[in-house]
Amino acid sequence: MKRKKLPLWRWDPFLAGLVLGLSVVAALFQRLDIDVVSPIVLTVLLIAAIAAALALVLPLFVPALRRDGEGTLTLNDRITLVPLPTTETFPVVDGHRHQTSVDAALARGGSEVTAVLVPGATAWMGRDLRVAVDAVVGTHVYRLGYLPREIDQQTAAALQPLASQGLYRTVPASILNQKRPYRVLVALGPSLSELPPAS
Repeated sequence: MKRKKLPLWRWDPFLAGLVLGLSVVAALFQRLDIDVVSPIVLTVLLIAAIAAALALVLPLFVPALRRDGEGTLTLNDRITLVPLPTTETFPVVDGHRHQTSVDAALARGGSEVTAVLVPGATAWMGRDLRVAVDAVVGTHVYRLGYLPREIDQQTAAALQPLASQGLYRTVPASILNQKRPYRVLVALGPSLSELPPAS
């Protein structure tokens, strides 16, 4: 299944490039100094550059607009973690990019940790929307990697409606090897979108 992508207007490299490109074009028109045309074009370019800059920095101040990037999931009273009954084990991919984070999770929580599945995550500078596997150790969250391509889109489809309500599924994860390079396995179950009845 083809992965969904982050829209261009929410992708940091595109927004940064847009601000830079608009600034260069604006500087050219300012040097040309064409009557009537230059002021109009400069105004339009300035408005577009400000809009792109706002889209780039606003997520820093508005949590609801944050892109996942390297792991912006923060545990708070609006997030509920719900364990998932598990039946099958899968490898966590791209763990080589998160060895320092895995190191920290191993040091704080040992080789068997609880992981939270985060849909709509992106790797740094990437546009592909994936399901991240983040270790939860106390109040700390550590990025371990992502679900494999063959299951991440169907898993994301099941998890996204829950995540929009602040509900995230937790699963067991195992950190293999006691030194780098670490490998991580995560256990999943078939009832991703089914929540147990409230007790």
